[in-house]
Amino acid sequence: MNPGDIVPLSFHGGLVALSFLMAALGSYVALLAAVGIRTEMQDGEIRIGYILIGALAMGGVGIWSMHFIGMQAQELPFSVGYQIGLTALSFLVAAGFSGWAFWYVGRERFTFMRCLVGGLAAGLGVAAMHYVGISAMRMPAVFIWNLPMVVLSVLIAVIAASAALWLAFNTRNELQRVAAAILMAIAVCGMHYTGAAAGTVVCTTPREFSSMQIGGVMLPYIAFALSAVMLLAMRWHLQRASRRFRARLAQRIDSIIESAPLVEPGRAPGSTLGPS
Repeated sequence: MNPGDIVPLSFHGGLVALSFLMAALGSYVALLAAVGIRTEMQDGEIRIGYILIGALAMGGVGIWSMHFIGMQAQELPFSVGYQIGLTALSFLVAAGFSGWAFWYVGRERFTFMRCLVGGLAAGLGVAAMHYVGISAMRMPAVFIWNLPMVVLSVLIAVIAASAALWLAFNTRNELQRVAAAILMAIAVCGMHYTGAAAGTVVCTTPREFSSMQIGGVMLPYIAFALSAVMLLAMRWHLQRASRRFRARLAQRIDSIIESAPLVEPGRAPGSTLGPS
């Protein structure tokens, strides 16, 4: 294509499906982390491990990996690289805002207002991650932004994040968690592809960029591999935490039974009289 030409908006169907799968898997593990947060909150404390799992699952896998796989799904007539510093920053933004939202909503009794505040922060973090990730792109083209569509993508991100937090702290069984993970994946992908449609790609003359960049073809596979490792590690940690919680619960029940006063047959508790 020549400088000044507009690149048509089109996507590779297989990579779009993979991006949706990553969003769903990350959302599902984040929902499992929310179960741990709710359980620990009943004991008066929240373990930092659950917050980290929620941050990495939702921000790192469900949002960050989904974003870069989705960007590679956009069919462009030239090769694309990603500047390492901004790519790493986009990961920290996504995971950091997601972790803060889980901590803020989970540290006290769940309320609709806390969900809105956490959703606003997480949604702005998702939107910031998306546009920081786009700014990391190194290619012979520029984006011309449609402001109403950009605003719409940010609005979708805030609504999606608020819904994700509500679902995370209100699902009660496995079927609900699977359905919630699918809904969250639809919302995350909806924000991403709305943001992709907000930018018109216009070709320019080839430009020189720093060598400190990752090849665009490799990045989706790197993101997928990192996500798979993170998901397996987080699933293992959640299973261990669940076993520890059941063991603590059994110990508490045993201690309550042992400390309860023994009552002789035929005598009422607290009575000093014999059988009537």
